[in-house]
Amino acid sequence: MPKVVALPFRLFDCHTHIGCYRDIANRSSMWNKVSLETLISYLDGLNVAKAIVLPTYSWNVTLTMPTEYVLEACGKYPDRLMPFCAVEVREQIFEERVVRYVDMGCRGLGEHTSKISVDHELNLKLYRLCGKLEIPILMHLAITNSEAYGVTDLPDLKGLENVVKEYSNVDFIMHGPGWWRHISAHVPPNVGYPEGPVEEPGRAVYLLENYPNIYGDLSAGSGYNAIARDLAFGKKFLERLNGKTLYGTDLEVFFTPEHPHIKLLENLNLAAEAYENIYHKNLERLVKA
Repeated sequence: MPKVVALPFRLFDCHTHIGCYRDIANRSSMWNKVSLETLISYLDGLNVAKAIVLPTYSWNVTLTMPTEYVLEACGKYPDRLMPFCAVEVREQIFEERVVRYVDMGCRGLGEHTSKISVDHELNLKLYRLCGKLEIPILMHLAITNSEAYGVTDLPDLKGLENVVKEYSNVDFIMHGPGWWRHISAHVPPNVGYPEGPVEEPGRAVYLLENYPNIYGDLSAGSGYNAIARDLAFGKKFLERLNGKTLYGTDLEVFFTPEHPHIKLLENLNLAAEAYENIYHKNLERLVKA
């Protein structure tokens, strides 16, 4: 894994996972290489001070990492790791579980991947609960219903807009190709990682500009591609919306070493205030760190 020169900014990664812990080890999964110790080593190598650890749990996710395991793992490194919780909203007791997890120390909800629409009545129950508990939700937005997992929406993200408008007391952190492909107004059908210049800002840009409770998680190939596909547009986008975007990796460097997010961001030569917001300040506000 590449070493990155120490930056003059605090780094707080909004999106990491553990793929191998206690009795969970799926040898056929690329995530199996990510143990707790490997995660800490990864953070040290990139000079990351702190990271959110997201459990993975829904009916459609093959390899799950229960919230209980994430809580236990984060408890071993409380100054470095912060736990979120994950539930399947199609299970009857999900609300009680969220309350219990927050009482146990979870600071947000995610990665939320239940394969239903963003404005489904079960998701609305979840948003109401997040508002009551005053926690943010990090959501993986899928492209189509045919994907293995992820919350879905209409092609124009109208469902998401209605949700963030109605639940203005909830902070939504959006992640995944179903979200980031909308950085452009031109969205090819069923394409998760569109290429080419962004000639006109898309619905994701509109939502970030117009709703104070929605944020963009820059992690994974989807976040990387949104900025890298058109560097001139990506620079202007982050200059304007650095108060609404979060540094995260989804441990992308483990699987595609040519895509380190820090190098991408540093090459844009943003102002120091922009880097401070993206790298840690926005997330610290969201989780009240």
